[in-house]
Amino acid sequence: MIRNISISAFINTIFILALIAISITFAIFIKLDKQRYNITMQKKYELVAESVLKSLGTNPTNSGIKIIVDQFKMKPIEHDDLKLKIINEAKITVMRDGQFGMYRIFSLEDDLYIYVQRDGYNIMLHDTQNYSYNLLIISLAITLSFGILFSLYYILKKKLKPLRNLNRKIKKFSEGDLTVKITSNSTDEIGTIAKTFDEAITHINNQTKSKELFMRNMMHELKTPITKAMFIAETLDDEKKKETLQRAFHRMDDIIKELAMVEKLTSTNTFVYKELTSFFKIYTKTIEITMANTDNISAKINDFKLNADTPMFSVALKNLIDNAIKFSPNKHAILKANKKRIDVISQGEPLKYELEYYTEPFSQEEKRSDGFGLGLYIVKTISNLHGYKLVYSHNSGENRFSILLD
Repeated sequence: MIRNISISAFINTIFILALIAISITFAIFIKLDKQRYNITMQKKYELVAESVLKSLGTNPTNSGIKIIVDQFKMKPIEHDDLKLKIINEAKITVMRDGQFGMYRIFSLEDDLYIYVQRDGYNIMLHDTQNYSYNLLIISLAITLSFGILFSLYYILKKKLKPLRNLNRKIKKFSEGDLTVKITSNSTDEIGTIAKTFDEAITHINNQTKSKELFMRNMMHELKTPITKAMFIAETLDDEKKKETLQRAFHRMDDIIKELAMVEKLTSTNTFVYKELTSFFKIYTKTIEITMANTDNISAKINDFKLNADTPMFSVALKNLIDNAIKFSPNKHAILKANKKRIDVISQGEPLKYELEYYTEPFSQEEKRSDGFGLGLYIVKTISNLHGYKLVYSHNSGENRFSILLD
């Protein structure tokens, strides 16, 4: 699961966990420190109460009691109403009875009071020092900790921002946008990766332009002599030689057309001009451009409408039919079509490899060495451009190539 999580999500998770951990730690610390404070104060008040009780045994004057009380920075409570309220409403936290007398420690509204009583003499004391639990220091510590944590989070997210930009541009490049330009001013690892990838894009663009220029020049240079040769072949008197030469030149012309189609499909400017048309119209166009004799084709078509680039889709269908006839023992192909799928069926042995092998450009078996091995590559590419899928199956001695429309 961790492998599949993004870096941003992982960082967010780490910082959320750190935030929770710090909050829990401070909560526990506050609770323990408050307990420690209460215990310390209780011990102090017990010491004050014991000292006052002992002093009362010597029958000290009021000034003597004041000296003892002032020593512990305590203040006597003079108002009887307040004394009565404390005795009646306060919570008793400590109560001791000893040989010198009795004392109690009350807690009221987070304040502690000492009530000392001996031989009919009593006194209630209140601490003049502010020993109330002070959260200021802890609040500052919490603020400082959270401030450091959020600062680190901000710095880290800012540091990773170039990586997100790089990922976005790489995604655009993978979708076919070769105009992507990646720039980075940083000299860290991310900057190095961005610079390297930008150089790779430039190199790929240069190679693509060189390939396109080479393909166009080659096809232009070959087209003219082939056309001239076909005219010259027409002038031959020997019918057998004329037919042989014409077949060879037609094959060369077909190969050039295949290469032109590959160049078009792999071009960065490839656009599918889809229109709502009937399958029968596409089939009619396919028959016009196919190399095979129409007597070798059996069609079972339930006509339907589809969005397709008619010339381009006709080329894909033509390649499937040509392959079916070319590699079938009886030189016959069956075409079945409905709104869900298009099947081209022919007799023959099953493919030696998986379909993916044959849909790579220039891939073919030894026995299928006729041509450049571009037929199925063109079919698959055109199908994918239309949002369709090419599949293959073999059953009962028949090969079935299907374009799934639904």
